[in-house]
Amino acid sequence: MQSIMWRGGRAAWACAAGAVACSGVLARAHPDLALELQRRDPQTGALRLTQERVDPATVGVVVIDMWNFHWCKTSTQRVAALVPRMNRVLAEARALGMRVFLCPTDVADNYVGTGLVEPVMMVTPLPLPQARTIACPPAPDGGGCTCGKERCLVNYGWDAMNPELVIGEHDLMPNDPERLYALCRARGITRLIYMGVHTQVCLLGKSVGLRRMLEAGFECILARDLTDAHGRYDPEHGVTPDGFTATVVAHFEKYLAPSINFAETLRRNGDWDDHWIVDPVRIAPWGTLRRPHLFEDPITVTLTIPWHPAATIHYTLDGSAPSLASAAYTKPFVVAATTRLRAIAYERGRVVSLPSAAFYAKLGPRPPLPDLYLSDLQPWRAVGPGHAIAFGEDRYSPDAQPAQRDHNNRGQSLRLRGQDYTKGLGVHAPNQLIYDLKPQYRRFVALAGVDEHLVDISNGSNLARYPSVVFKVFLDGREVSASPVMRLAADPWRFDVPLPPGSRRLSLVATDAGDGNREDLANWVNAGFVLQEPPK
Repeated sequence: MQSIMWRGGRAAWACAAGAVACSGVLARAHPDLALELQRRDPQTGALRLTQERVDPATVGVVVIDMWNFHWCKTSTQRVAALVPRMNRVLAEARALGMRVFLCPTDVADNYVGTGLVEPVMMVTPLPLPQARTIACPPAPDGGGCTCGKERCLVNYGWDAMNPELVIGEHDLMPNDPERLYALCRARGITRLIYMGVHTQVCLLGKSVGLRRMLEAGFECILARDLTDAHGRYDPEHGVTPDGFTATVVAHFEKYLAPSINFAETLRRNGDWDDHWIVDPVRIAPWGTLRRPHLFEDPITVTLTIPWHPAATIHYTLDGSAPSLASAAYTKPFVVAATTRLRAIAYERGRVVSLPSAAFYAKLGPRPPLPDLYLSDLQPWRAVGPGHAIAFGEDRYSPDAQPAQRDHNNRGQSLRLRGQDYTKGLGVHAPNQLIYDLKPQYRRFVALAGVDEHLVDISNGSNLARYPSVVFKVFLDGREVSASPVMRLAADPWRFDVPLPPGSRRLSLVATDAGDGNREDLANWVNAGFVLQEPPK
């Protein structure tokens, strides 16, 4: 009998057993599991491998902070890249009789009312003993952005686990160490295998993290194939997110706990099929169509597939599907123009990776300031979210207003990428502003982006992942320029649109990017017209 599975969103769900006292999934009749534990000498870093056999029923698996969003776009994609392998490993772990604890620490309370949380709340917490003292130097920390020079700005937009993470029927979600300790004591669990992100910050520092449970006397193990560090990307000096993660894992092996390759452990135990394809090609930096990587100067792109060292990565830069006939990746390469990258890995002619894709959008030159600002003009037409009434007064949605002059749509300053602007228009998508054109209007210029005041309260907790706007410019009904999907804290898109003689009307549109308009506050800043120079 297989466990009933569901995906990792916040849909309401109840444990079929209805209580923590229920037994786990029906385990296979299986001998003890052989572990190859990898440690390192704290002084020399030399590897030390030891073998142990464990009863799977005494092992718990703790999955930390596999969120659906991170302020860093590359980090978000790297979390998602772990999920297919993690789903396979967790399915086999459950079948062997291991208990799975899913711990998205910041957002666990968003799962109240489900079988993950409600049974846990019925457990009497137990105080944790101080069984040992851990002496560990600070681990390396890359600062939380793995995009390279184009740094992502901090916000706390995650509000659930990654939606593709499969959740078992009997998985539990303890969010404090006392209840995790009580659950383990009740089930005879003495070992905890940790996986998730970010290795040196969340796996180590959170209350249910590895360090606290290690101090309480548990034997703790890090799954090195299912974690990712609070990373760093510096291709000019040979630093990649994978290499940085390996450095952090080595730090754990020296000072904290041994590691295992969980998939390899299952393979040696006869519980892994080598034909399973569970790893995408990893990309740095890793923008997507829904969350582009915007850049001004050429960027260096690195492709990796760390758990397939014999594989060859093939890629395309025109959005077409890659194949064995596509360019083979041999070293990092430079992207200097807007590019859609796709990649896949082969080993001896067989596909061994899931397909990967990335999107990079090059910013144009910064436009000049206008001679005439839009916020000083009256539009011919202005509409926004709500009910448009023909030949009458429009009704705006409760959270939206008509376009605001020199303020965002909620009356605050116009803020993009940490900078406040004094001139512009603040709208709420979907929105349209149409202006009559005059012969002396030579060019339309503007910067456009998502307003950032959302992060003023709790760094945008639970909400910063939602804003997404596409800005478009139409001239006499014809689209002449458009931005990619713009997200919170991105560099503003740069518009500099010629207005040919005889042009009649300019339409400026902010759309909801096709995913609803929650928090879609859009700013047109320094927007207006460059005027024709008068004849001499």
